[in-house]
Amino acid sequence: MNGQHFQTAVRRPTGDALEEFMLLNGRYSNFTKETFFIRYVSKGSYEENAARLQSWTEGGGARERGFVFERAMASQPPREKVERYLALYHGGAVEFPFRFQNMMWQKALERSFAQVLELFKQARGRSEDSIVRNFAVKLLYWMDTYFPRLFVETAKMNRFPKFACGGGVKLAEYLFLYLLWLLGCDVLYLSAGEDVSVSNPELLALSLRIEDAAPPPVCRPASTERENAPSGRVVITMDSVRRPERHRTAPPQPAAAPTAAPVLRQGGGARQPLEFEELAKIASSVVMLRVFDQRDQCFKTGSGVIISEKGYVLTNMHVVNGGRYYGIMLEEETDVFYTDELIKYHQDYDLAVLRMEKRRRPVPISKGGKGLVRGQKVVAIGSPLGLFNSVSDGIISGFRDMEKVSMIQFTAPVSHGSSGGALLDMYGELVGLITAGFDDGQNLNLAVGCQTIAQFVRGLI
Repeated sequence: MNGQHFQTAVRRPTGDALEEFMLLNGRYSNFTKETFFIRYVSKGSYEENAARLQSWTEGGGARERGFVFERAMASQPPREKVERYLALYHGGAVEFPFRFQNMMWQKALERSFAQVLELFKQARGRSEDSIVRNFAVKLLYWMDTYFPRLFVETAKMNRFPKFACGGGVKLAEYLFLYLLWLLGCDVLYLSAGEDVSVSNPELLALSLRIEDAAPPPVCRPASTERENAPSGRVVITMDSVRRPERHRTAPPQPAAAPTAAPVLRQGGGARQPLEFEELAKIASSVVMLRVFDQRDQCFKTGSGVIISEKGYVLTNMHVVNGGRYYGIMLEEETDVFYTDELIKYHQDYDLAVLRMEKRRRPVPISKGGKGLVRGQKVVAIGSPLGLFNSVSDGIISGFRDMEKVSMIQFTAPVSHGSSGGALLDMYGELVGLITAGFDDGQNLNLAVGCQTIAQFVRGLI
């Protein structure tokens, strides 16, 4: 061992706690990883928040990344399995039902398990073998149930899982959540009004309580309360911790406006259409996507549109489908920004949202969907056939309902690779997301309309 350490510290949310929990990507630097361990008392919007967590864990790639939401943890193992867990415990010489290939991680599990047993004894004020044994059986049962779904990568510490649960959480369940946190897992307990049934203030101090008596809040500027957050840390010793090369990205940049960003010109009290040269500058907020498989091979490309200063990139589901992670190329940048964060998708709409750390000015989504007309001028920006951010113009030639999804038919030339690109009106607003074209026709192309887009991204921007 080289004496280096991996540190896990409680991170306090500064805005929408659920959103921050879902978006925290588990990356670490300088052997330190900020990790959530939250008790989220959701008095006014429990069902809505539970639905958000459920949809998040059912999103594309969630299982592969080890994201789990359990509305209620089982309090006792099935009778037919109790004997098995008793045999694994056999008087304190524990044999775990789950093992990490990484030996440092395995040693951390052994130490953390022993630490949690001691915390249980201290909290109960009793250490009879039968009481400790029953608690250990529960831990082994929950490990057997959840660890294979959470720790999908056990050899390298290059990704960490997330576990969220509801229901009643008592001492045993709470200490299991703490065990997950000790192993680098982001943990969130969601309750409808009652906090965990743990009276020991020292144990409660291991996590952060957040109370939400209203519908989910919008993100707010960072609070100075971060300075007062608990500073407890746990150290896991390991030989080395390195992020894969594909995950090397620049640190988040302030959301400063690009110098080339177009400005709507005013005249006579009303906004004026932009020139094509000005519209073309919006390409700085349109990206090219490279989709990588399990073998780290790029097997397709597409386009995407930055729609939020939080780093959200809107694209087509058929572009990102089947990808393990994604490379994002931006104008005026030599680096490729990698992400595996597929935040949201809708199969019927053929829409998906990725998140990257790099920040750029977003493209505003048009609110005038009902005002679009045939013959209206539009501009398409995408990367057809891998030709990065090509700009073309045309008109809206019709409106089509394709499998119950409203589509805009337009004539601006696009090709394979343009999918996920921007269809703009002459004011620089996103009126559609380029989605499909007919190879047998000339300039017969389709885009998902802005009304569908606005409905899909609601709550993200």
